[in-house]
Parts: sequence; C-alpha cells; structure tokens
Amino acid sequence: MKNDLKISIIVPVFNNFMKILFKSIINDQKYLSFVFSLTILIYSVSMIWLAVKGGVQHDYHGYLNQWNLVLSTSNPWSTDNAYGPLHNLLAYATYLGSLGPKLIMVSMLIIANALLVVEIWKTRKNINDYLIYFFAVPSNVLIISMAFIYGLNDTLVASFIVLAIIFRSRHQMVLAGGFLGFAILLKYYPLFLVPLFALQKRHFNLRLIVSVIAVIVIGFLVAVVLWDTTFLTAFSLGVNRPPKILSILSVLRSYPNLVGGPEVLSFLINKNVYFVITVEIFIIFVSWKLRLNWLEASVLGLLIVLLTYKVGHQQFFIPWLFMVASLPLVNTESARRLAWCCLPFVFFLSIFQWGYAYGSVLYPDVWGEVRRHVGFVSFPLGLLILISYFIARKNITKVDKSD
Repeated sequence: MKNDLKISIIVPVFNNFMKILFKSIINDQKYLSFVFSLTILIYSVSMIWLAVKGGVQHDYHGYLNQWNLVLSTSNPWSTDNAYGPLHNLLAYATYLGSLGPKLIMVSMLIIANALLVVEIWKTRKNINDYLIYFFAVPSNVLIISMAFIYGLNDTLVASFIVLAIIFRSRHQMVLAGGFLGFAILLKYYPLFLVPLFALQKRHFNLRLIVSVIAVIVIGFLVAVVLWDTTFLTAFSLGVNRPPKILSILSVLRSYPNLVGGPEVLSFLINKNVYFVITVEIFIIFVSWKLRLNWLEASVLGLLIVLLTYKVGHQQFFIPWLFMVASLPLVNTESARRLAWCCLPFVFFLSIFQWGYAYGSVLYPDVWGEVRRHVGFVSFPLGLLILISYFIARKNITKVDKSD
C-alpha cells in the first residue's frame, strides 16, 4: 500500500518535471540551433565517409569508362552513355583520383541538403514537416545507397533541383531556371519539370523558362564545339532502351496477355516516349486548371512521368524524394497532405533499395520474384498517391468554403 502511494506521488511529479524540462528545451532557441547545426554536421560527415568507403560501385564503373573516353578525346557517347554534356565535364575531376567526381557530386548534394534544411527550419510551423523530411531524405536507404555509397550522377541532378526549389521558393526565377538547366544538361528527365516549375496559377513564368532555355542552348553549343553532334545519340539511346526494374512495362513482359498480347505490349514499349509526353501534357493541364501550387504539381508530375517511363531505374527517384521533403516550404495544408500521401511510396523506395543493395545481391539471385514483379507495386502505389491527394484536396476545399 505504501509503495502504491509512493508511485502515485512520484510518477506525476516526474511527468510534470519532464514536461517542464522538454518545454524549456524547445523554447531555448540557442540550444535548438546548436543541436540542429550539430546534427547536420554529423550527417554530412557521415555521408562523405560512406562515399569514400563505398569506393567504385554500380554504374560508377561505366562512368569511369566514359570519362576515360573524354580525356582521350574520343567520342564519349560511343558506349552506353545516355547522359548530357555536363556529365562528360566531370571527367576532368578524375585528375583528383577515381573518386574525384563522386566526391564533387556528394559534396554538392550535402550543400544543397543543408540549404534545404535551413529553409525548412525557417518555417518551423509544424513538427510533421521535420518528420516528412526525415523519412524522405536522411533515413531513406535509396538516398544513402545510390546517392552517397554508389555516387550515381542523379546525385548531382538532385543537388541542382534542390537549389532550383530553394530559389523558386524565394521567387528568384532566373537562378531557379539556371539550376534546372544544369540538371537537364546532366540527365534529360528533369526537362519535364520546367513547365511545372514555371506555373503561377494559370500563367507560366517566362523568366524561368527563358533561363532554362538559355543554359541548355549554351550547354549544347559547348558540346558541339567539343564533341560535334555526337551528344544527340544519347536521346536515341534513351528512347530505345528496354523496360527496367520499377517500370510496369518490365513486369508486363512476363504477362503480355494482361494488355492484349505481345503485339500490344511491343507497341506500348516502342511508343513509350509518346505516352510519357501525353502524361506530361495531361499533368500540366490539370495543374493549370486546378491552379495547383508549382511544387505540388512538380511532385505529382515527376512521379507519374517516372512511373510511365519504361526505364524504371530507382535512382531517378532521388530528386523526387528531395522534392517531397521540400513540400513543407509551401506551408499550406494541401502541400502537407500531399507529403503524407507520398510517404507510402517513400517507404516503398527505401525498403526496395535495402533489398536491392543489401538483402539480395541486386535481386536476381535471391528474391528474384521481387525484381520481376515490383512493377505491380510501384505503378498502383503511384496512382494511389494521385487519387488520395485529389480526394484530400477536395475535402480541404470544402472545409475552406464552409468557413
């Protein structure tokens, strides 16, 4: 009985003490700023360490072969190079060692990530904003594995896109367009983001679009001077590549009758570029019609374009994850709802990459069925995000009207 009495007194006192202590810590901005800065520093140093420890892996082997062609003044697009001219300029960083380009790309992403976190920190509107960022970026296995350990060039694409997001949020359109242009000169899929980034309700910001075009034109002119028109082969290589791991078209090759037989499937694969363009136009129209925020439209647009594109490489989603993490910058209920709607796909990418990199020897030898059938998960999950977001947005609109 005495013990019960002691517990009944001690527990409430302890709880109240912890509440007061926690509240005082939260209100101590200097303490929070210190912890915040220390966390970013530890994370950044850890990722650089992982990049060095990871060495040369995955597609980076191919990069080194392509960069050797650049340094030997040979045609860098004579092999499997489907990248833009900016990728070739990274060749000169190999003078610092084979990991030179990798460390440059990783360092750029670390800088862009730190700037993004600072922007999110400035809002400090909702604790959920930090959770969204945490799940999408620092704890996500896809980013840790493919960006930092493998050092794929989507790392640099993501860096440019994050910087474009930050400047676009600050209404610095020329800088936003410039960094988008750099991303496109490295890999071409960010091209689909340009009209969505330029959205301003039912108008398109011409300064951003002109800035993108100017950077791309200058980049292509430099490429022509250095390598003639050989860089154009990257476009044909991208169009003619077979379906890859996350694409619904990849899994349908095992079940062609689901779409009407082998001939229909062959048509869908061969004409995939037209379907991707059609999807892009549809997303632009819907975003324009509904006056979607530019970042919300971009997150939805890039997701659906990547799921429609037959080359379903998971590294293409690295920039998308950072875009999801950036949604709190919009600071609207609609953007937060979209971020929460995206979380299942965020978790899916992380879990899938864990198995791909660590659990199954890239899936072919162990859990091979995952690799062959994952398209049946990725595509419907992406559609679920679309449906759930527009339902949530409709409910928000109803509440706003009732108020």
